[in-house]
Amino acid sequence: MDFPTLSAFAVFVCIMTGTPGPGNLTFLAIGSSRGFKAAFPIIIAAQIGNVPVNVLIALGLGAIMSAGGPLQTAFTYASLAYMIYLAWRIVLMTIKENGDVRPPSFWEGLWIHPLSPKTWAMGVSAYGLFLTDTNMDISQKLLFLVVGFMLGGLVFHSLWAFVGESMLRVLGNGRTMRIVTIVMAVLMVAVSVWSLMS
Repeated sequence: MDFPTLSAFAVFVCIMTGTPGPGNLTFLAIGSSRGFKAAFPIIIAAQIGNVPVNVLIALGLGAIMSAGGPLQTAFTYASLAYMIYLAWRIVLMTIKENGDVRPPSFWEGLWIHPLSPKTWAMGVSAYGLFLTDTNMDISQKLLFLVVGFMLGGLVFHSLWAFVGESMLRVLGNGRTMRIVTIVMAVLMVAVSVWSLMS
């Protein structure tokens, strides 16, 4: 991969992993209700869960998913169900007393990217735009896709969780913070629905 293509790929990854999506809004909400420390294990889990997504995209499943059919329909329902479940967990963390409801677990975090429509869309786009027409072999393409999105995810998911924690420090744990966190949970579902339907 030449330097201009590599630079464009890096910018694409930064934009895609840095903009709002189900993952970033989840980490913002966890950071705002429990702080960065509680969000970090889930951020790590999400990066691990993203690896098989990128491997499957590089092996051709992304094209199959993009073509529609029963597999895409099943993914749509599973994705929407999981994002609603995550949003409900975030709302429960917000409305219950601190400590009554635990944040999403490491194992729940593993499913954030495999069931996020944004993750699949950005992986398929990155592969098609930057890796399809290169002279790299499949293992090199996989390495770029996996490492690029893992680094971007670690940096930007962490930043979103830090922003959430900063909001918690500024707004406190009162009614305003609860309203903000519930709005973020609703936005997470709305972004998922928009991604799935567009």
